[in-house]
Amino acid sequence: MLFVNLKSLIPQSWKSKIKSGVIRPLKRGWDSFLDFIVTEYNYRFRRKEIQKLLENQRNLPRGLHIEGTNICNAKCTFCAYPQMERPKQTMPMAQFRQLIDQYVAMGGKYVSLTPIVGDPFVDRHIFERLDYLNQRPEIQGFYFYTNAILMKPEVSQRLMAYGAKLKVHVSMGGFDRETYKAIMGVDHFDLVRRHIESFIEIKTKLNSPIHFVISVRCPKSKCTGELWQLIRSNQVKGILTIEWPYHGFDSWTGKIKAEDLKKVGLEPMRPPYKRGACELLYMRPVVLANGKVNACACRDVEAQLIVGDINESKLEEVWTGKAIDDLIERHEKGDFPEVCKRCTWYISVYNQRQSTILQPLLNWSEEDSSESFRLY
Repeated sequence: MLFVNLKSLIPQSWKSKIKSGVIRPLKRGWDSFLDFIVTEYNYRFRRKEIQKLLENQRNLPRGLHIEGTNICNAKCTFCAYPQMERPKQTMPMAQFRQLIDQYVAMGGKYVSLTPIVGDPFVDRHIFERLDYLNQRPEIQGFYFYTNAILMKPEVSQRLMAYGAKLKVHVSMGGFDRETYKAIMGVDHFDLVRRHIESFIEIKTKLNSPIHFVISVRCPKSKCTGELWQLIRSNQVKGILTIEWPYHGFDSWTGKIKAEDLKKVGLEPMRPPYKRGACELLYMRPVVLANGKVNACACRDVEAQLIVGDINESKLEEVWTGKAIDDLIERHEKGDFPEVCKRCTWYISVYNQRQSTILQPLLNWSEEDSSESFRLY
């Protein structure tokens, strides 16, 4: 039998085009076409079947997002925080405890302390919140994203106590000072580098099972240098994992312009095909610092999709209430709110190429919590 190395048949000139990104748009176009076909087929021919499966998802969100604070200490190019007009606030600790108690009563297991915007270490109550989550046996996992500017060695030392229940994501806009400064909007590369090195050192010394993720926020071509080599070597050792922006960077409902992303080498996310309800309406509500509940914890930076208030109603009443049902129905009819029209993060519940809403390993009714902890 003759075996052929297909790569050897590709002309060298084609290889360079592939590497330079000339052919990549063709793949993106093909992916868009497939998204359209799959979504339309399911919407037209399997809609009732899929909606029936989704009914179970309305009983409990996969993860509760809590806005401990919406204040940040960076000005990232890929984030709409610098343009946010909402008041900057911090949630009182008493309200946080009450919220967790209500969520646990619903059967909730997973909590995110990364809301729409804000860095967790700016939150003066961060360790009180982590302690409360950790002491509740019903809560199986919690996580947050941070820029690590305030993640000093003594902070990293304290984080180790939460072990495997905690996942720490560090958003890195570059692995050299100039790239980092251009993308993160602040000149703290050397400080953050020391904090990452310290976290790795402490985790390794204590053999802590805490999850540590480096979330790349820069072009792949800029993933070079001593810090990057340190990260790669510790990835091989199993000390940390690396998270890539596979689908590009989104527009934050139109607040981030494609040309601004391209200026710093970031690839804008392609506009999604919109048909039916967005899966995030079933998955990721956020309770804001003022107690109001927003239906989407993703990119609605001005919180225009308010569906309730835990100062007036219990979390379960809000989550299973008419306001979210009405919003889902609007999506189903193609009557998208303005903030949803501009969103590039939208994923249709009918797009089974992209959606994870019906994947069994992400269903919290399953007992395998190790798989369920794959939050994003």
